[in-house]
Amino acid sequence: MLLLFEMQIAIGDTLSISPNFYHIDREKSIIVVNQSANSLSVRNTNPKSHISLDRTYEFDQSIREISTDSSYKVSLAGSVYTLYFTQLPIIHINTSRAIEDTPNVYARFTMVEDTGLITQSNLGIQTRGAYSQTFPKKSYELSFWNDTVGTIDRDIRLLGMREDNKWNLQAMYNEPLRMNSKVANELWQDIHEIYYKALEPTAKNGIDMAYVELFVNDEYKGLYALGERVDRKQLKLKKYNNGIKGELYKGYDWGGASTFTSLPPFSNASSTWGGFEYKHPEEEVNWSNLYNFVGFVENSSNKDFYDNYKQKFDIDNAVDYYIFLNFTRALDNMGKNIYIAKYKTGDPYFYVPWDLDSVFGNNWEGNIVNITDDILSNGFYDRLINDCSPGGFRAKLVQRWAELRSSVITEDNILAKFEVNHEYLTHNNVYKREHTAWSSYTANASYLSYVRGWVRNRIGYLDVAFNQQCTPLNARLARQEVGLKLYPNPTSDFLTIESDPLPFEFSIQDMRGKTVLKTSLKGSTNKVDLSLIAKGIYIVTVKSSKAIQTQKLIVN
Repeated sequence: MLLLFEMQIAIGDTLSISPNFYHIDREKSIIVVNQSANSLSVRNTNPKSHISLDRTYEFDQSIREISTDSSYKVSLAGSVYTLYFTQLPIIHINTSRAIEDTPNVYARFTMVEDTGLITQSNLGIQTRGAYSQTFPKKSYELSFWNDTVGTIDRDIRLLGMREDNKWNLQAMYNEPLRMNSKVANELWQDIHEIYYKALEPTAKNGIDMAYVELFVNDEYKGLYALGERVDRKQLKLKKYNNGIKGELYKGYDWGGASTFTSLPPFSNASSTWGGFEYKHPEEEVNWSNLYNFVGFVENSSNKDFYDNYKQKFDIDNAVDYYIFLNFTRALDNMGKNIYIAKYKTGDPYFYVPWDLDSVFGNNWEGNIVNITDDILSNGFYDRLINDCSPGGFRAKLVQRWAELRSSVITEDNILAKFEVNHEYLTHNNVYKREHTAWSSYTANASYLSYVRGWVRNRIGYLDVAFNQQCTPLNARLARQEVGLKLYPNPTSDFLTIESDPLPFEFSIQDMRGKTVLKTSLKGSTNKVDLSLIAKGIYIVTVKSSKAIQTQKLIVN
């Protein structure tokens, strides 16, 4: 239901707000108004001593003008409220049931934009995410319905983004200034365009996001990013039709298949396999194609791999994602939090990034990790990086990095993206409200300076790393020189490392970047005692004279 309301201001000493544009959390004693600031200009009029909302509140001192970057004290019957004005859309979700991970519960959705546009719908809502569900501020998955039980979906267009029945509300709780994932998604679309764009003009390899503020059952929940989803519709993959079909798989875990480090058996009776979750086509679950591709990557001879991988995976996409993965240092996106897709039968696979909060020197726990001198990889890239042929992966990497360094991946361009978002949120006083909603959070603008330094150092390192001379490896040693296996993972007491039979430096860092173990090892198989390391998530780094590789380690 879409409605357009006129905005008006009363004459005299009372500022009048249209009913749909004020939003009150009585427990937190805050009022947020997103009626257009232009319509509320009180300059050159009588000072306003009162504001009319559900009732008439009194300003603690008369005002002559309104600003979104200020706050105001108003009182009603002895209760004092902090009043804010904002340009951001405000979403209300109201439900009589507890919102949990699954299943969807029925709710009513209302979104009010400062232009006067109001969107209303029935809704199914559940919390979303894996590790992020441990945070107090929850992310949500929204399913729009034409009924109250979810039997009839409803496609809806929100904030200029695509029309769809499913949307995500990202909490961004672990992002220092609530903008890492939004900037990263924007950057990916600046870097990469889907290869079949001419055939599917609306296809998009990635998602758009827009800032909103959220109330759930009239409780203010703070700043969120309303975002699109990665699915068949977003990518315009072919539907299932007489053997012609697109494919889509989500890397939901650090499995052997999703990281290209092992080839476990599959069952078409299961919607998951080796760290992947089956997404499309909906008409059947058949892992054969992806299994064959993972097996090709892991087990083919070097001649077979280098002769044929370009027919199986879009090389330009592989290059762009490798650059993006490493430039942003997306720690959680080497196997998990990444989609593999195929447009139609006979076409190559390609990557689609997802869930980009652990980027730009920040990790998935929300801690600073000031590491800029490593290379992120997986089993697939371990092989691609050794393709030294003309027009091969390394040649394209050098060329593409040079192109992006002259335009998109520059210190000023990246910082401009952060600064635009920061200015918008600061101008609308969002950070103060976010602290009101989540008292443990305080915005620290010095993170922008940290990001600038981090980006500068990361670019400097990759300028060297991506332009190193590519030395062809002989067929027998090509897989071994960057081969690395860590097991068991997760582990509780020890870790076995299989690698090159050469001296190498082995280190483990926690999510704050603190080194908890560092040693030198020799030989092809080593066992490291982890019994004194606390439970948690760590990053393992192995450096030799010929390679550097990083992997995630879970100690439980």
